[in-house]
Amino acid sequence: MQRGWRPLVACSVGIGFGLSPIPPFTAGIFATALNAEYGWPRGEILAAIILVTIGLVLLGPTVGRLVDRVGARRVAIGSTVGLGLCLSAFGAIGSNILSFYAVWAVMAVVALGTLPVTYAKVVTGWFDRARGLALGLALASTGITGALYPFYISFLIARFGWRMAYVGVGLLPLLIALPILLLWLRERVVPAVSADGTPATPVEGMAVRDAVRRYRFWASAIAAMGLGAGTGGLMPNLMPMLKENGLTAAAAASALAILAISVTVGRLVSGFMLDRLWAPLVAVLLVVPAAIGVAVLTMPGLSLPVAMSAVGIIGLVAGAEFDLIAYITGRYFGQKHFSELYGIQYAVFGLGSGSAPALYGTIRDWNGSYVPALFLSIGLLLGAVALLLTLGRYPARVSAD
Repeated sequence: MQRGWRPLVACSVGIGFGLSPIPPFTAGIFATALNAEYGWPRGEILAAIILVTIGLVLLGPTVGRLVDRVGARRVAIGSTVGLGLCLSAFGAIGSNILSFYAVWAVMAVVALGTLPVTYAKVVTGWFDRARGLALGLALASTGITGALYPFYISFLIARFGWRMAYVGVGLLPLLIALPILLLWLRERVVPAVSADGTPATPVEGMAVRDAVRRYRFWASAIAAMGLGAGTGGLMPNLMPMLKENGLTAAAAASALAILAISVTVGRLVSGFMLDRLWAPLVAVLLVVPAAIGVAVLTMPGLSLPVAMSAVGIIGLVAGAEFDLIAYITGRYFGQKHFSELYGIQYAVFGLGSGSAPALYGTIRDWNGSYVPALFLSIGLLLGAVALLLTLGRYPARVSAD
């Protein structure tokens, strides 16, 4: 891991201050401020997040193809600049909510290159034997920045108002991530000749047109969607779900704090396990306990310790999903077209995780309870594991195109 630690740090910082943690960890805080300023309904404010999902589904594979063709460095640096400018632009929006949606729409396009799709190719290119741990370390940064964003934004809003708070958030990728990317973000260059004078092994990888015709590709993609929906539908609904189960607002907030920690831990644990165990087996070891944790949430009258334990176990899977998807893509389909293939997988995952919160809320409205949605999560999680178990062993060699 020593040779690639600088690119790994750059990837971790780029992901942590990229688009990935922005919707889940900042949108709710700004929604409160915008509601107070303009009277916009919270539902209409938070609906803007759907634009990121739409952008990911429509353009995720294109971003991956661009990374494969021009390199991760150019895509990441350009998108990081775009993200910082878009976040700052929120501070200039007017009273018409369409201006708010317009900035989100632009950000959903120009900032896609700051998502893990871009950086995963850099990490998997530098690391082979410790690839899982390296991916976990790179992705763990979203949990760290996600834990810090609420305090940072709340301070800025209280001191300077929500407009300057948006500018303050926009400065983070520009002043912290961008310099580190410029200095340290490099893809590994495979020499034409090895140290002993023999021809070096070329980068292997399945052609995109061949990969998308394989059962393994779509089995892993549908499994990713199931994992994304099974956990993504729970995350935004956990607070009202726990309160309906009898917990106070303070107790539910304590459980959510455990969730943020367990997401970070899940990324590190899954990465460590992926380097030692078959990836579908890692999914079993993490997802089955999480399904049991979801089942626990269906029981009425939960105590705080039980709720915190269940939420913590669920968080481990929510933290492991990205590692699993990236690792499986690299091991089964190779590195040559990794970003484009991972972009497709990531887009399918995003379709599940992005649409599930609204679906779970609708199920709650129809039934007056979250219990049916919790059983849906259990089915999605276990179904995803079952699909991954059909992938078979890693290929000894991935045919190049």
